[in-house]
Amino acid sequence: MSLETELEHHLSRGLGDAVTARAFATILLEETLSWSPPLIAPEQIATILAFTFGNRMLPNGNREPGPVNAALADIVADLHQRTGARIFAQWEVAAVLEGRVPSMLVTVINPARDARDEPVYLSTTGVLEEIARLTAPQSLGRVGVVAFADHAYRCVATARRLGFDAYAPAGMPLPNRYDPESGQAWCRERTAYLLHDVMIRITERRAAVVGAMRR
Repeated sequence: MSLETELEHHLSRGLGDAVTARAFATILLEETLSWSPPLIAPEQIATILAFTFGNRMLPNGNREPGPVNAALADIVADLHQRTGARIFAQWEVAAVLEGRVPSMLVTVINPARDARDEPVYLSTTGVLEEIARLTAPQSLGRVGVVAFADHAYRCVATARRLGFDAYAPAGMPLPNRYDPESGQAWCRERTAYLLHDVMIRITERRAAVVGAMRR
């Protein structure tokens, strides 16, 4: 018996509704129990999308990339050297890439600023929506996603929902060591982050279900 079938049977007993149990089992499998994104050989990648993971807060309130984003930048630089691929990167990764890849091939994704000139939090979906605003996802070819290991599944899944042909690069282990000094509390420890990631996934799935009901 598959895990999805076991979930379906368990939920059917609890909910007393086989149809809802079947649909909910699929959602739980995708949004809470799946953590390994589909992979692609690096030589097949035409575009790199690089997502940040936390940052470091300086005493004066400014932000710097921090060690996790430096590790992500190392992978982006290596992947670019192997493929020559164009890069879209959040600023924390892009800042560490300066001088390591041709600047004309890097599109930096920056957050908006509020009335006090403070950066507005830019979600994973927001990053992808901004990239899609700049260029048609289909025009980017096969996309290699570089992200923190526990973040990568959501990055790839969200990219695919928005029309990107997205994968994680095979044979290139993604960073998986949490930074206890991260400026984002949920990026300091694994259990906290996994709960955060599941919350985002479920929230976005709920919005999609509610949106479909309104149409």
